[in-house]
Formats: sequence, C-alpha cells, structure tokens
Amino acid sequence: MPSASSPHRKLLHSLVYWAVQRCRMSESPCRLTVSLKGPAEPASPSPLRVSVSDTGVGSKLEEFLELDDLARETPVEKWDGTLLITTTGINDEAIYRYRFNLQEELSSARFTKLATTYKNHATFSGTEVCLCLSNEADADDFILWLVGFFHKILVLRAANLACELFVEQIGSAESRNVCLPQYSDDVHHSVMASSSDRLVCGLKDYALSHGNTCDNCDTCTLNRDLLKIGTGAANNVDRRKAKGLHVEVVILIARTASDLSCWTVNCSSTKVLYFEDFVPCPISQSSFDVLVSIDWQSYGFKLKGGFIDDEGNAVLEWDDMAFARVDIAIHTYLECAMQECQGSQQDRHLVRKALKSALSHLKADHAGDFLSCHGQRVREYVPDLAESIAGLILSSNDKEFQDECITLLGLGSNQDVSEGLVQSSICEKMVRVIELNDTKENAEDNAPYLFECEKLDEDSQLDEEDGDEDMIFDF
Repeated sequence: MPSASSPHRKLLHSLVYWAVQRCRMSESPCRLTVSLKGPAEPASPSPLRVSVSDTGVGSKLEEFLELDDLARETPVEKWDGTLLITTTGINDEAIYRYRFNLQEELSSARFTKLATTYKNHATFSGTEVCLCLSNEADADDFILWLVGFFHKILVLRAANLACELFVEQIGSAESRNVCLPQYSDDVHHSVMASSSDRLVCGLKDYALSHGNTCDNCDTCTLNRDLLKIGTGAANNVDRRKAKGLHVEVVILIARTASDLSCWTVNCSSTKVLYFEDFVPCPISQSSFDVLVSIDWQSYGFKLKGGFIDDEGNAVLEWDDMAFARVDIAIHTYLECAMQECQGSQQDRHLVRKALKSALSHLKADHAGDFLSCHGQRVREYVPDLAESIAGLILSSNDKEFQDECITLLGLGSNQDVSEGLVQSSICEKMVRVIELNDTKENAEDNAPYLFECEKLDEDSQLDEEDGDEDMIFDF
C-alpha cells in the first residue's frame, strides 16, 4: 500500500484542506463533495477523474500555488499538473473558469482563462477543482484510503459542513456510490454546540463502528453509555485580534473484551487521530513528542512505546492493558481559516496542556479506574489493613470504644454489625482517600480524614477540667 507521501494522496489532501478552509470562512451552511470516477476495468489506461467541490467562499488562484512543490515531485505520467478550476464569490456576477498548469515553468503560460458564465442575479458561491490522475494498479488502495480519510473528517462533526464522497466506475452497470452519513445515537447537536462536544460525539461513532465501516457495531452500540470519556482544551488567543491557536483532546476508553464480545482480543495499541484545521493530517513531530513524554503512569496507563507509521499516524503501544480499547483524538486549529501557523513550540505547549486536562478529566470522573501506578500499589494493601483494623475494633473489651468507632464509620451505634461489615466500611473509606489524593496537584486540598467527625462550633467551649487532647484520625 502506498505511503502517506503518495502523490495521489498528498494532492487530494491539499485540495480537500483548502476546500474545508473556504467553507469555514463562509457564514452559511456548506457542502464538501469529492467525486472519483474510474474505468470499470482496473487495467484500463483511462485516468481517474477527480472532482473536489465546495460551497464555501470563492477561491483565490494564489491558493493553488501551494501545490507547486507537489507538482514538481509528481512524475508527469502520474499527473500532468493540470487543474480545471471553476469558482465564484457570493458578490460576483459571474462564474469564472480557468485551466491552471503547475508543470509549466513560464508564469505567463500557466493560467488560461476559459469561458465565463453569468449568474443572472442568482446568489451563491463555491469552487470546483477537477483533475486527472493515472489509473495505477493501486487504485483500489487509493479508494480505500479516500474512504477512510472521509470517515476521519466526519469524526470532527464540523459545524455547518456536510461531506459526501462518490466513487463511480465508468462503463460499469453499477456505480459504487459511497455517501458517508453524519449520524449519531447521541442527542442531535445544534450548530451552537462546542467543537469539543462534537468531537466527542464523532469519536464515539468512530470507535463504535471500529473506525472502518459505515454501520455501527450492534454489540458496541448497546454499551455506548459504558464508554469512559475525558476531554481537555487549551488555547492561546490574541486578545487584540480575537484569534489564536486552539487545541482539543478527547480520550475514549472502552470496557474489557469480556464486556464487548466483538472485541475478542484486547487492543494493545492506539492509533491516534490527529487533525489540523478540521482536516485529518499526519501528526506533527512536536505533538508526537508530547504523547510519548506524558507521565501516563500517573493516570494508570503503562506506555510501552510509540512510533509514527508510514501514513504519518502516531501509534501508542500499551503494556498490561486494563481496557479493550483506547481511542485518542487531537485537534489543533486556528481561530480564523487561512491564518498563518504560529510555530511548533506553542503547539507543543498547548497539546501537552490539553492532553493532561483530558487525562485529569478521566481520573476525576472515574478515579478508581485511573489510579496512578503508585496508587494501585497502595490500594492492594487496603483489604489486609482494613481486616486488621476491624479485628482490633471488634476484639476490644471497651464497649464505649467500639460504639464510637462504629459510629464514626457511619454504621450506627445501635446496629448489630459484623466484622465483615466493619471491614467493608473501613476498606471503602481508605479507597476513597487514596483516590482523592492520587492527583499530585490537588493532594493538599483533597487530603481528608479517614474518620470525619463533626466540626466543632466556634462558640462551643470544651470542659476545662477535661485535659484530654483532641484525637485526630488522619490517614
């Protein structure tokens, strides 16, 4: 299978990227359509005809100069460098057509203006880019990549953007029409929902459909509410211009394979979904460095290692996985489309901040499942310690002492309690303390007493003749 550096893939990625940015700049709902037409016979010399169209703002020809380097890298037999561009702006009176040859060295011969069509007072905008690519033996792999690429676009659930992909075999009795729907079992998100909420919704659907099909897995869908989700966000906004870099991270955890029958083998690795400006992209080196340098053990994960695969995806490998599947999505985007990038150093800082926030969110909502490795080791001693304390309490000959301990445990002094009930109560309180104190940053704020007494009223006076000091039960 061709790598992410395949000219076909890089070219389609660039055309889709600019189409999405034009849609982001529009103030109206937009549609992005990619159409791929190929011959019925794989061995046919007929080219693959590709069309990328959008209903966003009209394009500027300068955008396509970004493809200069790609045109030089691509052999002429694979792509002749010719683009047929049709575009119009919302305030334009006409639809303009151009032929743009990126292989042409002379700038004066690059552009050819074609016939202009007038809109007759109609109000709309959009761009279509058409080109022909060689029909290579790997055309089927290219189509599979394109379908997967669109599945990832749908994960973002971008507001006001509908996407569709058509694959047609010319001369075939039946055309393969791939139209990927944007649906979800979650409550429909309005266009006012945050991009982070839409990303959560999209990642759920992606995970439940195992990332490579249009249909959700029935077994997984039934367990949708059992998914554990952590979200985090960070941004660096220029207050003067109200625009800046935003990073959003979503971590989704599925239960063990015994709970989900379709995952008969636990996934020991995670292929991270990485997005830039609402388009799937190969992960940046700075973001990958953040992924492998995070202190995963503080959140109960054991990272064995990580690497960037041939397609530019970050792959994290886990040791002793306690879950069936871990899905991670990272989205970095600029507030305004077409804005210049602000540097990898800032990107690295914000990705780290958002990732740690997502992990902290997971731990806050499901503390028992995401204890640090140290916390897990401490928790292993709780049953034996609770058993010993319960035995000491109930073996005492001091009835008053027993009643006070039982009251502090919240079991009630008049209740006939068993050693097992006392042990269970002590164990529960110890585990709660361990979970609350497992986060380093909040250790001082979260350190409660194991047995909590009522706070004495400030106006109450202690018996001066009683020389006993307050007993503090601190864990």
